[in-house]
Amino acid sequence: MSFVPFRGQKKQLSREEAVERYILLRIRAIEISRLGFLLEALHDGRIEIPGDAPFTRADLKDTVRTAFYGWFATLTDKDERVVYAFDPLYALFPNKQNQICKVQVECEVCHSVLQQFRNNVAFHSRAEFAAHVRARRGLMTDDASLELTFARKDFQRLMTDLISEELSAIPELPQALTELGISHHPAFASVLPGNGAAPSQ
Repeated sequence: MSFVPFRGQKKQLSREEAVERYILLRIRAIEISRLGFLLEALHDGRIEIPGDAPFTRADLKDTVRTAFYGWFATLTDKDERVVYAFDPLYALFPNKQNQICKVQVECEVCHSVLQQFRNNVAFHSRAEFAAHVRARRGLMTDDASLELTFARKDFQRLMTDLISEELSAIPELPQALTELGISHHPAFASVLPGNGAAPSQ
């Protein structure tokens, strides 16, 4: 039986719910982007480790990799208490449904291996050693590695595209940020450029 990845909205949201969840997703996307940059830079040798560091560049790369994939796994988490990444995107960017769906399917294809890694290694470290080994090996197969690369890069491209249009699609975003008390968060420097926050990369 072939695997059919989930697509579409998991939950219908009111406009207010969608905006609030989008804000949470924006913050998470920035953190994923930063961890992804660190992971690539460590892999390519563009980040040098101080000579007196008690670990190697490979050690640090493995630690960043664990954090990165743990965060990336949250994008397709179906738990009712978390933000399913694509629900607010479908609700707020109806003209981008095709692009959103493409990236959603790419992320959903990776869902099982990412959830196994997150649950056994990253955020919920199981006491069973064999579970750690299976989860780590699951990410290292050629198919999983290729799928994760496509999903990660396409998700970041999608978010960059949506962020560039967010003020047109979500004109109430500046007011929502102010009301929620996070108008000075660096992730939103482009939304409220006069708030004194340094632009986030």
